[in-house]
Amino acid sequence: MKVTLHWYILRELLRVFLLVSVALTVILAFGGTFRPLTKEGLNLFQLLWVLLDLIPAMLAYSIPLSALFAAVIVYWRLATDNEFTGARAGGVSYLSLVAPALILGLLVGFADLIFVGYVVPAFLEKTQQAIQTDIASLLLHNVGERQPFQFGRIVIYANSAYPEKVPTADKPPPGITRKIIQLRALAATPLKDGKPTAIILAKAANVIIDQDKRDNQVRIGVQLDDGTAFDPHSFRQMRGTIRYLPPDGKPFVIGSIIANRPKFMDFRMLALLMAHPESYGPIKALVNKAEAQRRLRYIGAWYKRHAHSPILFRRRSGYVTIQFSSKSLDGKGRFVMGANPGGSVKASVFRDGRLVTEYLASAATLAPIPPDAGRTTAGIKLISPIKERDPAINRHFHRGPPTVVISGIALDRSALHIPATVMAKIRSRTSVDSPISKHIAYLRRQILSEFNSRISFAFSCVVLVILGAALGIILQGRNPLAVFVVGVGPAMILVLLINTGRGVVTRNAGSPWSGLALIWMGNLIILAIDFFVYQRLLKQ
Repeated sequence: MKVTLHWYILRELLRVFLLVSVALTVILAFGGTFRPLTKEGLNLFQLLWVLLDLIPAMLAYSIPLSALFAAVIVYWRLATDNEFTGARAGGVSYLSLVAPALILGLLVGFADLIFVGYVVPAFLEKTQQAIQTDIASLLLHNVGERQPFQFGRIVIYANSAYPEKVPTADKPPPGITRKIIQLRALAATPLKDGKPTAIILAKAANVIIDQDKRDNQVRIGVQLDDGTAFDPHSFRQMRGTIRYLPPDGKPFVIGSIIANRPKFMDFRMLALLMAHPESYGPIKALVNKAEAQRRLRYIGAWYKRHAHSPILFRRRSGYVTIQFSSKSLDGKGRFVMGANPGGSVKASVFRDGRLVTEYLASAATLAPIPPDAGRTTAGIKLISPIKERDPAINRHFHRGPPTVVISGIALDRSALHIPATVMAKIRSRTSVDSPISKHIAYLRRQILSEFNSRISFAFSCVVLVILGAALGIILQGRNPLAVFVVGVGPAMILVLLINTGRGVVTRNAGSPWSGLALIWMGNLIILAIDFFVYQRLLKQ
């Protein structure tokens, strides 16, 4: 008899749970498409893809409330229809009647753990891919709606935008899809700490968008036609002609959100990241930058003692010669090649043995550039004012760009003519800087908060279902929605405590225990409520 009764109750619970979870998930998914629809300018096809990708992700958040609602409604109906009265007359205890609710709670709790641990990150990544797939359309939409378009720390405004056909000479390599958007009457504002550092104006510009599906990256670069930068506070001209955005000529890279945000990583990726935090993208970039700066300090010290003008720096596609009259180390220990008062440093760029460009600058310094394709490189940064000329076109120097970085300088012994003993000494001195250690500690706190909050959220399915079953029995005969609202109150408190605890664990540089206690406090409160309710139920 008990087995038949348990199967009957469990079937009712599953039926109501599935109906409610489907309805609630669709509602949440439609709500999640509001921002992509209004802010990103997606077309109908892209919006459908976003909706389909959001449904599995939103299911993880609808499962606890759906299970709570199913337990309340089913047990309230059975109690109101006096079916439990007959079962109690047959010798079935309340604890036995609640067993199907416990089974449902365990099932949905395990399913929710799988969803928040693996399914949600994967489908949120697909949602981001759907939005990133056609950034060209987003740019056209924003300009058409007179809205700004932001990539990285640069915000762009334009009077009009038109798609351009990619010239045959500019065809990208295999695996990369390129689109070009031409902007008319462009204004751009680079941001620092949310504030503009300059106002850049240009009569036209080409936005080059390269999508690399292999690495799930989008690279955006802007070629300006006669761009000029002004001071945002006085509208005084700050620099001469600007040709590219970002100013260094390197495209801005939009990478995968999963690769750079633990919030969107699955359990396996979080465990690997906890064991090897140095593999995390932002930390890896900091380590590479610190290593490049350290190497440059030792190399600069060696050059200050032994180098003489001119110096030949080898590059992958040729070499660069720098003529100077003085040498020193700056405050960061980098090698600086300078000129006497009134003089100029001359940089000559050779490609395939042919002189292609010459620059005159007030000084030049070795600047670190993150390693590219496993090859440690640096750049030669020329200090303004800068003049340039192309020997094949111009006989005289003319005003050059405000910033010039000649990249691709190889930092190896054969290229720099540094003795092997000195290079061995440079390579042997490795350490983790204090700022990097702080970033690693912050990352580990993020991972700890993600693990505990997800497990706590999944465990809440069990305690909420047990609470809903007891409330349905005790409040029989009353409005079922009112009964459900009574159960939703503790559930909202639980979610609030989990989110608060996540923030405390992440921000608190000391012990994480206070934040972890908040993450689990909601479940402990509901367990205490369950104990109180069942004590009252067993007395009936």
